[in-house]
Amino acid sequence: MDMEGAQGHTLDHLVKLDLKVLARGASAAEPEEFIPVFHRWITERVLPELLIDVADYSHVHEGPGVLLVGHDAIYAYDLSRGEPGLLYSRRHESGAELASIGSLDHRLRSLLDCAFRACDLIEAEPQLDGRVAFDRHRLELRVNDRLVPSDEETALTLSGAFRRALAEAGVRDGDGPVEVKRIGEPRERLTLRTG
Repeated sequence: MDMEGAQGHTLDHLVKLDLKVLARGASAAEPEEFIPVFHRWITERVLPELLIDVADYSHVHEGPGVLLVGHDAIYAYDLSRGEPGLLYSRRHESGAELASIGSLDHRLRSLLDCAFRACDLIEAEPQLDGRVAFDRHRLELRVNDRLVPSDEETALTLSGAFRRALAEAGVRDGDGPVEVKRIGEPRERLTLRTG
């Protein structure tokens, strides 16, 4: 087995991934407005997974914003680095929709599906009155597991799988594939960005 194949196999078991869909332009909604929205999502079971609680960190400058904590993932209206967006942070895969995932490509496609579904819900949310929109071409994918090396080999394997998932999800740059590039430094968690 070649090195990419060996690394790809290791990444097939990687679950802790974050996907952030950046907001399109400046949001006219305040982070605190997401609190009642996320509470309603819990009570009305808007998403097909176990949702547990809402946490408000909107007071933290360029912080995590407002979090919707679920058993398998955390959704957040994230404000980090001064770039608002929807953050989908997967931690487990125990729900019926996620339990059958067995490959990195399948996992990344599932991440895109879950994040885009939440974006659709937020954009259609009556309480937010169309004041929040997301750019599904401006994405950040981060490995949130310090046991996974942040080396070039891992970055190449992950970016290839991410490109395939984006193509399968119909995310394109005109007629061509979306550019995926690594951001940050090697000592930081591996992060890829589109655009």
